[in-house]
Amino acid sequence: MIRLLASDIDGTLMREGEFVIPPALFPLIRELRARGVYFAACSGRQYHNLRRLFAPVADEIGYICENGSLTVWQNQILARETIDRATGQALLRQILAQPGCEALLSGVYTCYVQPKEPDYVAFIRDTVGNDTTVVDDLCAVEEPFLKISLYRKGGLSDELAAQFASFAPYLVPAIGRSDWMDFLRAGCGKGTALDALRAHLRVDLNECIAFGDNENDLPLAGHAGTLYAMADGHPALLAQADRTTADVIEEIRRLFAL
Repeated sequence: MIRLLASDIDGTLMREGEFVIPPALFPLIRELRARGVYFAACSGRQYHNLRRLFAPVADEIGYICENGSLTVWQNQILARETIDRATGQALLRQILAQPGCEALLSGVYTCYVQPKEPDYVAFIRDTVGNDTTVVDDLCAVEEPFLKISLYRKGGLSDELAAQFASFAPYLVPAIGRSDWMDFLRAGCGKGTALDALRAHLRVDLNECIAFGDNENDLPLAGHAGTLYAMADGHPALLAQADRTTADVIEEIRRLFAL
């Protein structure tokens, strides 16, 4: 019996070029809740960003945010993972020192930016959809550091990633969309966040299904009874997945005969 569905957003529920959750998902979520089945958004996005995306059912679902650094159920924080401040400050300085790279520091309810280019702030607020606070010095932010992100318009490279090898194994990079690299505390990820949500909802491993498409979804392997990869997903995830699908909504309809 399936009691919990957890789905990645970008590249999974929202396919390439899509910027809103398919409206057909919302009545499905309500129907599933009536049947005693929970739904969780499972993303690198921030909490308020996800609540806006899921506005019609915002209080009816769970949230695995910031690639697993924050887990929320009905406005209750179930788990929050933070980065050591000194290590985080060193990482922020390293990101800002890279030509063409911007940094983003995630707190619980806002993200912080120290923009090099003025259009970066508009991009984070208007395109990404984050609640955003502009600061003069990211290293001086007093809120605990949940997640640190590197953004490079035009994509990442192996050479760029190599600049951050010295932060391993404490900070583990998670690559989602091609322009972003997130750094999380070692041992933190979507899988451990899903464990926290399952424990709160008293859902067994074999009662949980997860959907993903990219490398930052790899931590879900072994933390859901069945892991689905999108058919055009990252090869590493396809190798770990139990099944594949081309459409999450259609897969949910098939699973529950909806």
